[in-house]
Amino acid sequence: MSNEGPFKNTDREIWRETPGDYYAPSIHVTEGGGIGIDVSGWVMVLPVRTWHKLGDIFCAVNPSVSNWRWTLAMWLLKRPYKW
Repeated sequence: MSNEGPFKNTDREIWRETPGDYYAPSIHVTEGGGIGIDVSGWVMVLPVRTWHKLGDIFCAVNPSVSNWRWTLAMWLLKRPYKW
């Protein structure tokens, strides 16, 4: 694969922790409608419904409860992976 030159950035930034600091964490929307989160140069881009499902997973777990790992495992087993 060869690169024919620079590519146009079509992402729309919607939030940056420190405006003007391009190394700061940020959130953007891709041309295809995905939500991208950049922290320390590592970007995760997922559809908005997937981000919502991830939030649902982590809100269902309370790490202060002694059996939180078992609770998480049981919760995940009840929900098929359909992302």
